[in-house]
Amino acid sequence: MGESDPLIAPGDYIELLDEGRATDVAAARARERGLRRVAEETAELAGTLVDLAEQRAPVAVGTLAGRRHHAAVVGVGGDYCVLRTGSGAEIHVRLDAITTVRPQPGDRQDVASGARRPVTDRLLTEVLGRLAGERRRVTLVTRTGEVVAGELRAVGTDVISVRLDGAGGDTCYVAAATLSEALVED
Repeated sequence: MGESDPLIAPGDYIELLDEGRATDVAAARARERGLRRVAEETAELAGTLVDLAEQRAPVAVGTLAGRRHHAAVVGVGGDYCVLRTGSGAEIHVRLDAITTVRPQPGDRQDVASGARRPVTDRLLTEVLGRLAGERRRVTLVTRTGEVVAGELRAVGTDVISVRLDGAGGDTCYVAAATLSEALVED
């Protein structure tokens, strides 16, 4: 004990320690790059929206119906996200109807890396079904861009019934599978 190795000079110990530290740092960076690459390769739109919702990030969301919403992502469900506009209106947009999500210019975001799950698995039709009993006013938009506005009356297995605005009070039936977005008014 206490004797030094005659084959290694005292200065060489420092070099060996420095090399060991450099190797550890390089290995940690490689692990970090690998984890980041896996996160990017397994990214999902829902998980990316969950990340944006936590930041209340302002975004522009494009839809299959050709609409663009400038709002903050405030929630994500099983098959939809909730956007809140500057006026406080909430728009529920189906995930499979979203074509693009653009963070606000100058709001630098990394590549999509969200593989996280939404807080709830509730579907948009389930949310609307719970609101039907309250006879809330809604504006529904189909994937083709057709707009249906009126009083939400019922949500069935695959159909949404809306009493249309206007004097006649006619009813319109919207195929739930075609729903792109829903604006639910207070």
